[in-house]
Formats: sequence, C-alpha cells, structure tokens
Amino acid sequence: MKVDLSISVMSGDFVQRGEPAIMDKFTRAKVAIKQGFDIIIEMPCFVTLQSAEFFALKSIYILDKLGVDYLVFGIEQMNPDEFLGHAKKIINNTEKIDLLTRKYLKEGLSYPKAHNKAIGNFVDQDFLSSNNILALEYLRAIRKISSNIKPHPIRRINTLNSDKNIKDSNFASSTAIRNNLDQNIQGLLPNDSYDELVNYTSKNLKFDKDYIYNVFCYKALIENKAMDKTLGYEEGISNYLEKLAKKHNTYQTFLKNATSQRYTMSRIKRLVINYILDNNFNLNDIDISFIKILAYNNKALPYFKEINKNLTLIINKKDTKSLDSNNKLIYNKMVNSSNFYSLGSQRELDLDFKYNNRPII
Repeated sequence: MKVDLSISVMSGDFVQRGEPAIMDKFTRAKVAIKQGFDIIIEMPCFVTLQSAEFFALKSIYILDKLGVDYLVFGIEQMNPDEFLGHAKKIINNTEKIDLLTRKYLKEGLSYPKAHNKAIGNFVDQDFLSSNNILALEYLRAIRKISSNIKPHPIRRINTLNSDKNIKDSNFASSTAIRNNLDQNIQGLLPNDSYDELVNYTSKNLKFDKDYIYNVFCYKALIENKAMDKTLGYEEGISNYLEKLAKKHNTYQTFLKNATSQRYTMSRIKRLVINYILDNNFNLNDIDISFIKILAYNNKALPYFKEINKNLTLIINKKDTKSLDSNNKLIYNKMVNSSNFYSLGSQRELDLDFKYNNRPII
C-alpha cells in the first residue's frame, strides 16, 4: 500500500496493559520515526488506561478528525478477509451478544470473559484473542461514528500474542520479548529498535513497579482518597482492594491476590494507575480537540496546516495556550503521567518541556 503520510498514535509512558512501558515514549517515538512513520501522536493517558472498547473508540475518533484514509492494525494468525467476515458477523449481532454478556456477568464472570463467552456463540473460540478483540473494537468504532476510514488488518506470523516464550528464531510476540529481555533477542527486533533498547536499558532507567504500589497504598490507606470517580471503578472494588493492600507488601503479591474471575489483572493495574493520576470518569465526556506530537519528520510539515483545521497541534508548551479548560486538563494529565513515570524510573522530571525532547525532525 502506497500512502502519502504514515501516522502512529502511540501510548505514552503507560500502556493499555496497565503497566509502565519498557522504553519511555520519547525513545519509542524516535524508533518509530526511524522505522518509517512521519508523525507520532501521543495518546492521552486516560484513553490508554481503559478497556479495549473505549481505547479503540477514542483512537478512531482522533484518527477520523485527522482525516486518515486507512487504519492498519494487527490480528492473530487468521486470513484478513476471514477476520473481517467474523467481525462483521459479531457487529451485526451486537444486541444478542450484549444480552448474553449481561447473563454471564450475573453468573460472576468479569466483563472481558463474559463478553468473550457471548461472542463465542457466534464465531469460533480461536477468534477470541487480545489482538483480535482490540481489532474488532476498531471496526466497531469505525461503524459507530460513521467514519470513512478503511480497515487494513495485518496477519501475525508464526506466533500468538499470548505466547510468553520465544518459539521461533525470527518471530516473537511482544509478550515473549518483554519476558525474555535477558536473552539474545537481537534477531527478533529491527536493528534500530534493538539498538535503542540496549541504549535505554544501559541508562538503568527501569521502572520500579513497587513504586506504583507504594503511592497507591499511601493514597488509599493514609489519605483515604475516594475511588468512586476513578476510571475503571465499580461498586465494592475500593473496599476489596484496600483490604488486600493491608495484607500484602509487594505489588506482585497484591495483584496476584486481587485478580479473580470478576477482575482481570489488567483491569486492576489500569484502575490503580488511574486512581494515582486522578483520571476520573468526567474525562470521557470531553471532546478532544488537540493532538500532542511526540515526533515528526520533514515529510509531515506540509500537512500540519491541513490537520490544524480540525485539531490543535501541540508541539511546544506555548501551543497549549489556545486550548479550552477541558482540553488543557487532558494535556496536563498527560504531563503528570510522564512525570509519574520519571519518579518511578529516576528519569528527569518535566521532560515534555525540555529542548532535547522536542519532536525529532
């Protein structure tokens, strides 16, 4: 596919798994430019730290405002046309699937498990993987907002997203790579990615996940800050987590014991970070009218004027002056998220405002 401009909408320093990224957003943006993207846009942190449904909806909303023609995304080991056929069948049976989901929720299943079980009544269980579910939500979002974006699925080769171990000398899932950073993974990554990973890890900036837990425990057990407005909250979960926090000294044991048939580990991790960052439900109602650019190249420059008709471009701090109060709130949340990552990794504070971290041209 030949395109005029390649745009990547990328999570910031915290990702949808509810974890700090292995490499920070500035490093990943630099790699993405080297790999051929022309503009790297940072996803607002409150969008990243939500379920696949909302993550996809806001992503498509932003991309539609940008006026993109094609959305390229990964799927599992399935023919793209077969995937699109399954997805259409699921979307066309949304009401029936919603009824079944509510039924399974009443039986005590978590929402993801209940929803997947409901979908399993219409397509093979092999379809139900994290990558395919997110891809499905992209298609659902395109239809929901009546976007003209055309989907372009890319099939995974020789691996599954759920693979935790390296099984092939040429291909590995991101999960397997993250779990085996101490092994020889050079052949599994593009050279630029591998070089930046080695350089970044040599700086000893690895995020201390127990730092997340210590801040969470302070806010929940000492400040007694209410959790009921936090993204990902549901009735009863705050008492449940507070009781566990009093019993466990490490984040790992806390998460292991908090995970249940009702609450997935990813959901708990996202809720914890949203709670720390004060990401509340009201953020979902804001009409996002800006994009924060992490990196771009010269090829992008002629398009900025066109993009700026629908979305304010934030490249430097001074660009935020034109934002309304709601969008400035979202921008500040993104900076707070970045600084929280810095505190947990001993990285310098306020890097979003530093000259050496301005977008790469």
